[in-house]
Amino acid sequence: MINIIMSVFIALDVGFLLYMLEVHPAIDIPVGLIAGIGIFYYLSKKMAARLTKLMEQVNKLAQKRNIDGSIEVLKTGYKFRWLHPFVKSQIDAQIGTMYYYKKDYNTAFAYLKKGLSTHYIAKGMLAIIYMKKKQNDKMKQSFEMAVKSASKESLIWALYAYCMNRTGNRDDAISILNRGLKKLPGDERLAANLKALQNKKPMKMKKYGEMWYQFMLDKLPVVRQNAPQFARQKRR
Repeated sequence: MINIIMSVFIALDVGFLLYMLEVHPAIDIPVGLIAGIGIFYYLSKKMAARLTKLMEQVNKLAQKRNIDGSIEVLKTGYKFRWLHPFVKSQIDAQIGTMYYYKKDYNTAFAYLKKGLSTHYIAKGMLAIIYMKKKQNDKMKQSFEMAVKSASKESLIWALYAYCMNRTGNRDDAISILNRGLKKLPGDERLAANLKALQNKKPMKMKKYGEMWYQFMLDKLPVVRQNAPQFARQKRR
């Protein structure tokens, strides 16, 4: 990656310059390392700003339900893949989630597999596709990666348990929720779902709101609204 190479060269250059000035190695080596780390930090922040700007465009299009447009914008981010580590896998994860929203699971699967391991939403979606393929071992592997990178996210623990219970492994689902509660003691949603499973009742995921519905394992609730005042007919 170009940013890493640049940081290493700057570290070496600074160290060599100080060496030529006959600075003691106990000083020039640490100073060179600090210079390299500092440059890498600066370049990382610059790359993060670029990706944030890209995601702002993606979100605007997604809010307008222009998923295809969001995907095309995301693909423009591939131009940064040689600049910084994990850029490509981060973009792959985002593209995968977009295809998942389109219910194009085959295409989503290809991208989600290459996605960043710390993108827990993408890993959760990948796990669900494995579940639908009845590849439960790979489903568990994906979920384990997700909970490892996002152990403080209640939703991913609940989703893991939900899918495990759905595959007929209620005891494993209970164990997963207990693991989640160790990371998030006092989480009411995890505790309520644990109690439900212990009583052999279905889990209630609606408390997670839109975050839950993005996995499309449940239908969105129909919001009923009263007709506006001017449109109501008077009863006779």
